[in-house]
Amino acid sequence: MLYILLALYSIVSIYELGLSLLEYNFVKKAMKEQAVVLDSAGYEKAGLTRLVKLKFSMFVEIFNLIMLFIWSCFGLAFLSELINTLSQNARLNGVILVLSFLLISTILSLPFAIYESFVLDKKLGFSNLTPKLFISDTLKELALLCVFAGLGVWAFSLCYDYLGRFWWVYAYVIAFCVVLLINLIYPTLIAPIFNKMTPLNDESLGVAISSLLDKCGFKSSGVFVMDASRRDNRLNAYFGGLGSTKRVVLFDTLIEKLSQAEILAVLSHELGHFKHKDMIKNIIMMAVVMFIFFIIAGSLNASVYGAIGLDESAYSLIIFCMLYGAILNAVFTPLMSAFSRSHEFGADEFAAKLTNKNDMILALKKLASQNKAFPLSHKIYSFIYDSHPTLAQRISQLENS
Repeated sequence: MLYILLALYSIVSIYELGLSLLEYNFVKKAMKEQAVVLDSAGYEKAGLTRLVKLKFSMFVEIFNLIMLFIWSCFGLAFLSELINTLSQNARLNGVILVLSFLLISTILSLPFAIYESFVLDKKLGFSNLTPKLFISDTLKELALLCVFAGLGVWAFSLCYDYLGRFWWVYAYVIAFCVVLLINLIYPTLIAPIFNKMTPLNDESLGVAISSLLDKCGFKSSGVFVMDASRRDNRLNAYFGGLGSTKRVVLFDTLIEKLSQAEILAVLSHELGHFKHKDMIKNIIMMAVVMFIFFIIAGSLNASVYGAIGLDESAYSLIIFCMLYGAILNAVFTPLMSAFSRSHEFGADEFAAKLTNKNDMILALKKLASQNKAFPLSHKIYSFIYDSHPTLAQRISQLENS
């Protein structure tokens, strides 16, 4: 069984590395041709950024494959035996096992996070992160991980141990509710842990945004500016939360680099998703995918856990899913990407009608230029991974509408 699992994961890794290499060669070739969407200098910078990021992602993929072999062949068995010597409480040991696995995995990935933030992104002109802020963010993330993962593992184990053959149905309902809860509290409770959120103080922009929201019937708890520039120079904006916690969040970098008309065009695109009920569609899609995942999880037998050196338990199942979930993820990624892309043209069209298509085009070009986003992608790679159509496709669609 172990060899089958390792072979399946290796096939997925080779498949993903192949796709990255396909995209790498495509971008390298496209950079030699006439610039598209961006000016020549911006096009070259975006291409170089894309190549660097792809090389980094391939290196991380290889590292993850090596770590999976280590965990599966002897790492988990060793960790489990070590933890079982701590106490006779099986549930406590199980929670500690899962949290230890998560913490060790996080710590082992820290060098990549440090390199990406302090070498790669600094070189590319993105990162403003300081060592102090990086350490603070990391400690906060670990604390949140321990709290949410600890509670989640405990609830999952209760379902597994006491709710019979169809325990996975109850676990699925709990997991789905937790996901909704996190989305509900994220803008008001979680995001402010990492970033300072201040009410928008630009009266003219605030009035314009309020008018835009009123036109669409979007009720929010306010418009806030996030101090994104403390960490990064990239531009973004989003609508966060559900129900009464919904709020508009603008990166301070977006306000600095885009005109008022362009900001309104970007927000109009997000409002297009709201009007088309794309958020509800995404939640339904997520619920379906999670349900399939839990069906498969509920069908696994003891031989699967034994193959990676663990006893049959809820904790072993959780660790197995975290280790080998990439196999199932590879199957669903193209579907999820296509589903997401199908919403984007409609949101762009809505924004063009609500504001002005030229403002939307200018905003997209500025976002691409500032974020160094390459406007083209290989068709196969884009089909598998891209949650948005390429920038060239979006602008072409807007220009011809």
